[in-house]
Amino acid sequence: MAKQKEIAQKYSDWEESYNKVAKLLQALQICCPRIICDLRTIPYYDGNLMIHDYDQFDKVFWTFSPCVEAFKHCKPFIFVDGMHLYGKYSSVLLITVAQDSNSNIILVVFVIVESKTMES
Repeated sequence: MAKQKEIAQKYSDWEESYNKVAKLLQALQICCPRIICDLRTIPYYDGNLMIHDYDQFDKVFWTFSPCVEAFKHCKPFIFVDGMHLYGKYSSVLLITVAQDSNSNIILVVFVIVESKTMES
């Protein structure tokens, strides 16, 4: 517990970090105007009571316009790999890549979702 308190004191706690995702995406869009991103939230419930003016992080998607343009010239298959993110809110970082006609690997999409499923 001491380690977790020290990490929270230095880097902030889980709730604060997840609340910064929207601001981070806005900053990315300012620095890189050609970024495409979509943040999905769901209503926040405390038991059976929905808390108004609060949303809960659900999933986020981001890519860059040059990646989308390059994907148009890739071979007709993609590869999705995931890395589990552990902690209070477990989720999965998915990265999608494709291969162009010169066998170069192209990063296409980055996604953070609850689990690696077909729906995600």
